[in-house]
Formats: sequence, structure tokens, C-alpha cells
Amino acid sequence: MSESVSDTTDIISEVQKRYEEASGHTSQWRGRARDDLRFFHADAYNHAQWDDAVYQARAGTFGGSPRPCLTINKTAQHVFQVENEARQSQMGVKVNATGFGSMAEAADAIEGIIRHIEYQSNAQQNAYACAIQGQVRTGLGWFHVVTDYVPGVDTFDQDFFIKSVPNGLSVYFDPAAREPDHSDQNWAMIVEEMDRGEFDKLYPGHEDVSRDPISGLQSDSDWVSDDTVRVATYYRRSEKKDTLWATPTGPMRQSEMPPEMVEVFRTMKASSRPITSHMVDKYVIAGNTVVAQGETVFSLIPLIPVVGIETRATDGNDADYAGLVRALIDPQRMFNYTASAYVESVALQTKAPWLAAAEAIEGYTDEWKNANTSNAAVLPYNAVDHETGNPIPVPTRIEPPSGSTGHMQGMQSADQWMQMVTGQYQAEMGAPGNEKSGIAIQQRQRQSDTANYHYTDNQGMALRYLGRLLIDAIPRVYDTQRAVQSLGMDGTQTGVVVDPNMQTSAQVALPPGADGQPQQPPQGISLEKQRQIDGAILAINPTIGRFDVEADVGPAFATRKQDAFNALTQVIQAAPELMGQIGDLVFQSADFPLADEIADRLKPASDDPRLGQAQQTIQQLQAQLQQVTQQLKDKQDAQQHTVVKDAMAADTNQYKAETDRMAAIGSTDPDALRVLVHQLVSEALRNGAPPSSEGTPAMQDGPPGPLPRLPSSNPPGGEIHAANPVTGAVEA
Repeated sequence: MSESVSDTTDIISEVQKRYEEASGHTSQWRGRARDDLRFFHADAYNHAQWDDAVYQARAGTFGGSPRPCLTINKTAQHVFQVENEARQSQMGVKVNATGFGSMAEAADAIEGIIRHIEYQSNAQQNAYACAIQGQVRTGLGWFHVVTDYVPGVDTFDQDFFIKSVPNGLSVYFDPAAREPDHSDQNWAMIVEEMDRGEFDKLYPGHEDVSRDPISGLQSDSDWVSDDTVRVATYYRRSEKKDTLWATPTGPMRQSEMPPEMVEVFRTMKASSRPITSHMVDKYVIAGNTVVAQGETVFSLIPLIPVVGIETRATDGNDADYAGLVRALIDPQRMFNYTASAYVESVALQTKAPWLAAAEAIEGYTDEWKNANTSNAAVLPYNAVDHETGNPIPVPTRIEPPSGSTGHMQGMQSADQWMQMVTGQYQAEMGAPGNEKSGIAIQQRQRQSDTANYHYTDNQGMALRYLGRLLIDAIPRVYDTQRAVQSLGMDGTQTGVVVDPNMQTSAQVALPPGADGQPQQPPQGISLEKQRQIDGAILAINPTIGRFDVEADVGPAFATRKQDAFNALTQVIQAAPELMGQIGDLVFQSADFPLADEIADRLKPASDDPRLGQAQQTIQQLQAQLQQVTQQLKDKQDAQQHTVVKDAMAADTNQYKAETDRMAAIGSTDPDALRVLVHQLVSEALRNGAPPSSEGTPAMQDGPPGPLPRLPSSNPPGGEIHAANPVTGAVEA
């Protein structure tokens, strides 16, 4: 995206104006946030938990002997209690399919893709942990979503990465945002100090960035110095107006239609309505130069806040944000003061002195002077007065004054006040309590969780912001067919194909078969079972349907898995007969070695997707067998019909031949007929008698040679009504 010089100047002026606007809006919070951070990090060296004037007076700065100034930092432990509880929790995004063609399997795959984005960004330990620290300590933390090329691979594919913002005070944001999660903010920027050498390496060709400050800053501004450059990464959200037309193929944006089509629908007076979409532009500004700019894939500002306790700006008051430290300042200072006073009162007391008569220690003065500082085995004394001979009382110790109980009570009161303002009492901080059962301990822990639940809930708001941001941007980054990784809640990685050209929201693809042809998944079984087939992979189209998100902030998966195992174990103990039905689930929730293998062996056969595949194969083979059987039967019927037809044709031919023969007989002289009769009789005898090796002698009666044919009016093959009267015919 290229802009003219005037446009660049306008951008720089806009950034400067909004920078000053945000600085004034949050100036009070920024000052208090720095004080809160110093108070949290206080120790015996910096004494940051002491008021400056009080510390200087006790330290003897204005004269007098120095007095103890102890720093017993209990604030850090209360803060760590909330932060570490969040670290132990499983923070993530849950994606739900909400119609318009979306499928639950696609929602689960997108959820796994987001989980993998968190995994490859190490978001739990970096971005999220850093944001939660800012939330609990200063009242406001941030994390940052960016796109970049996939590292370690020669590819042009890009992916998402969640980055941490170590210094939450470096973010300046839109004061006009009204939503609690700030998702309606229209701009935000990160302003960071960058080393000059690092800047020259990242942005070559801009080594001559003007030393002058950004337009509008005072000449003594530190925006640019000799050693560092202040770089602003500025995000601006803009509106894009469009018109949605109702077409026969479905709703279509006017910006995606040719002008001729728009005119046609206007002439038809088709239904339409104005719509508004958002896109975010990014500018990188150093000094008075825009060193990088472009349009992002996001429709929301990719700087996501994690809010602690927010006070909105009202009646001319600036906005303020507070964390857990702010409420602990006064009771912590009281604890430090009373602890120092107690130590001071004890330190000023001497050891128990000795009470002795002067005559008793006469001659042993040095030994008794060092009695409280030395470890002398014997302390000699004068038992008798040498002048009078009277006994002298034995030297004795005097009981020292006890420490002030007011100081101890003050420390106890300060400690109780710290527990009161945080809602974290001794039992929640690890001290033993009266609770014995697991339920009672959980109820006490729940009290502390409830007192600080607003931190957890605000973390969930930030995660939901993140989910909406990624779901909207994923189709723009995964805009071609590609394979990505999807991470399950248990840490299992599976491959998913993202195909924007697919016609359904989700489907299962199988590898080619032995013949090299693509296999089709079995019909009649769910996508979940189809995915369990060897070599199966899920393919999704994130552009189809609508998805919504909800935050998932709760116990870690390992904790929930252990709770499930304990619950299922109790169920099995109460009803052992259920082991045959849920035994595989019991061992799936266990985390000891070989538990998964045991679960696979106990899994019912009906849950094995291979069974469904085998059943479908059997059905296909049965259908093929039935088809082949029918074809064979049809072929046999055709062959039998041919045999019958041939037999009938043979009979017809034989009948015709006999007819011709009879016609010929009717026209044959008696002598020839006698020979024919002898042949017929001989054949009949031969067919009716068993065959003989000698054969039957030929019967010859009449003249040899062919039979002479007499004239007749019966043609060969014609109908024979009656034999023509022939002289000399054989009588019947």
C-alpha cells in the first residue's frame, strides 16, 4: 500500500495527536502503576515499601542515630498466589459451530488450530503469563497477535503468532472504547525504545531517520536520541461500507459484482441493504518517517488487553486501573513499621544486669564488667566482708523488661488486614487449617477463588477477544489448500487439511487404495469414527458457516484428567459390573504408563471403526455376489432357452425330413419299398437289442442301386393327402 507524502504527513500527525490524547487519558494510572511496580519489587536494598520522608528520618539522614527500616515483603506472596493460580489453569479458546453450514467437526478442528498457534507461540508461558503479571500488579496487561512466515521452512505460507508485551506501559490505546474487553477500540499503538543498531538492521535504508522529533513534539523531546530510536507500531481500524444484494444464488456484496449485474438488480428492484465491514491497517513510524505500512488480515485491533480493576474516566477524572498491589500498600507499610519498631525496642534492651554489693565484687571488677559479654566459667565474689567479717549477699540477675506487646499486636493486625483486602487467608496461603476432608478443603479454596474471580473472568474476556480475532482472520491467511497442525486438549497433534474450495464445512479424506484410486469413506458412520480409520485425515473449509467462541479458563487438563479418574474409580468400586462397559474410559483418564494400551484392549468392538469398514466391505461383497449370481442365472436361462430352441428346431427339421421321406415313399415302386421296409425293421431291431460286435447282416431285397422314382403329383415336402394309386403296391 503506497501513500503520497501528504498522506504520510497526515498519518504522522494523527499518531502524534492520538499519542498525546492517550497519554493524558492515562497519565494518572501510569504514575501509579510505576509506584505499584516499585512497591511489589521492594526488598532490603531499595526500601521501596517505605515512604521516602519516613525512611530518611529513620535512616538518620536529618541527624540522629539510624533506626531499623525492615522490609518484610508479604505483598509479593499474595500477588504470586493469584498469578500462579492462573499459571496452573488451562487457558484456551473453545469454538462452537453456530449454523449457516458450519459443522461441529470443523469447529473442533479450528479450536485445535488455535491451540496449536498458542503452542508454537509458547503463549502460556510468555504472552499470557506476562499479560497476567501486568493485570495483577498494575491493573492492565497486554499481548500482541502478529502474522509472519512459517520459520525454518522455505515457503511463502504465513501463520499466526502470539507475542508478549513485557512493558504494559508502552501501549497507548483508544480512550473512546466502551466495551469491557476493549474490542471496540479503533486504534492502539506500542511505543518502544529501540537500539539504533538494531533499528538499522530491521529497517535498512532508513539509517538517516531524522533526529528531529515527530511533528508537534517539543524540541527537547526524547522521541529520537543519538543511541536509541523511539518506534511506534500503530494500528488503525477503518470502516468499509458496501451494499448486500439478494441474488438468486444467494446474498452477494456489490463490491464483488460487475457493474452490469448491479444495474440489472437495480432495474429488478431486488432487495438490498447497506453493510459495514472493518479492516485494520498497520504503520511503523520512527522519528518523522513511516518506515513500514500495509493492510493486515485482522478486523479487530490485534493488541489485546487483560484488565484488572478498571475505573472509567468520569466527571473530568482520568481513567485508572488497579491490581492487587494497590490494596496492599497501607497494610504492608503498617506491617513493616511495627516489625521495625518491635526489633528496635528489643535491640535497645541490654542483657539482664547483675545486682551485687560493692564489697562482693571488690578485686574482681574486670570479671564482672565482662560478665554479659564473655563466657567465663567462674565468676568469683567476696562472700565475707573483710572488715566486719559479716557475710555478703550473693550477686543476682535482674529480670529485663519484656518487649512491647503492642508491636506484636500491630504486626498481627497488619497481617490480618492484608488477608482481608485480598480475600486470601492463612488456609489459602498454605497454613494448616481445621479442614480435614477434601470437600472442606476445596470449599475453603473456593472462597479465595471467589474473592479474586474478577481477575479470572477478565482473563476469559481477553481470550474470547483473541478467539474472535483469529476466527475472522484464519480464512484470509489459510486462503489456499494447505496442511496445518491441530492440537488436542491432551496435547495430541493431528494433521488437518484446510481447503477453501471444498463444498462442505468438514469431511474425511482417505489415502489412495491399492489400485491407486481415491478411497471413499464408509457410509453410515460418523465423521469421528471415519477419522479413526488408518490414514484418514480431516479436511475443513473455514469460510463455510459461522463460528462463535467462548473462553475456557479452568483447571489444567492433567488436573481434570485426574479428577475424572478418581470419579470413575469410585463408580467402579460402587458398581463393579460397569467395568465391562466403561473400563476403557477408566484407563483413558489414567496417567500411568501403559494406561492407553490397556484402554485400547478394553475398548468395545463396536467402537472400532474398522468393524464398520469391514461390515460395509461385507455388504459390498454380498451385493456383488448377488449381482454375479443373478447374471449367472440369467446366462443359464438364456443358454437353456437356446438349447430348447435348438431342440425344437431339430425336431422340426426331423419332422420335415420324415415328411419328405413319406412323400418319397408314396412315389416309390413296390420293390424299392420292400428294401426300405427291411432297412427300417433292421434299424428297429438294432436299436432295441443290445449292441453286437458282429453287427447285423444287411438285408437286401430287390434290385441293387438307387430306387427309381416314379412320377407323382405329390412334390417332395408337400402335404400328403393320400397315396397315389400305384400298380403293385404292398398291401397292408
